[in-house]
Amino acid sequence: MKHTAKANVNIALIKYWGKKNSEWNLPLTSSISVTLDKFYTITTVTYDNNLKEDILYIDNNLIVDSEFLRVKNFMDKIRQLYNIPYYAKIESMNYVPKKAGLASSASAFSALAKAATMAYNINLSDKELSSLARLGSGSASRSIYGGIVKWHEGFDHLSSYAEQISTIDDLAILICLVDTSEKKINSRDAMNTLNKYPKLKKEWILNTKDALESMEQAIFENDFESMGYILESHAKLMHYVIQETGITYLNHKSFEIIDLTEKIRNEGIPVFATMDAGPNIKIITKKEYIQKIISRYEKHATTLVSFVGKGVESI
Repeated sequence: MKHTAKANVNIALIKYWGKKNSEWNLPLTSSISVTLDKFYTITTVTYDNNLKEDILYIDNNLIVDSEFLRVKNFMDKIRQLYNIPYYAKIESMNYVPKKAGLASSASAFSALAKAATMAYNINLSDKELSSLARLGSGSASRSIYGGIVKWHEGFDHLSSYAEQISTIDDLAILICLVDTSEKKINSRDAMNTLNKYPKLKKEWILNTKDALESMEQAIFENDFESMGYILESHAKLMHYVIQETGITYLNHKSFEIIDLTEKIRNEGIPVFATMDAGPNIKIITKKEYIQKIISRYEKHATTLVSFVGKGVESI
């Protein structure tokens, strides 16, 4: 009873920030993302009736801290939902910096959801797998799919799932690695802080729903520039909201890259910045412009190029 799965990270274009139900990891709003091909997680799950508890290895290191507890709780939910009577050895290799705002938990729990169910010969639909992955990490629901993905906020376990809504193949994403060290405050704890600010929370929900509707229209019309302005505006809004709750992720290097992006855009090249819960900046552009701009970003930070990636798969 063994299976291996691979999942890629995703970058949110319309952000997920805040929960309306922590037990089932239901988000305050729907969100939209793009799956990347550059960063991924490969996870193997082996069920063993001799085990008395789960065993977790990440990058060949035995994990016994809070990270193990999060994975154990996720595995407990899987066992409960699908009547699996065994504990498992879980071996995960992360080809993405952890806790640096690059959605490592998205690829990790997406791959784990696929491997843990397939190892017991449970072949879920993508929709079911998306809802399951969400229980480990909200953004993992989106990494089940490639391309442009919408995560429906839903109102219960099965109604909160993601689906692919577009495949824009000429997109390019530059990842500017300002700082790859672990964040002082993880995303889950930071977004829960929003519950202490009801007025700010209400404004975030209303503005996000407007941005989501505008983004869907831009995607439907294949209007890249409108997509760019919307995603950049919403990323800045999220970081404003985070800052208002007393938490800061961006640093001076982050702002240098954001300013550079505006300068390049004013020169007539369509580039747009987005940021998740971390200091690293992602630049959304088209493949044809990479060679014109990459050296300018490399002066400020290590810069990697990614394209649109595939969804979770067995390997």
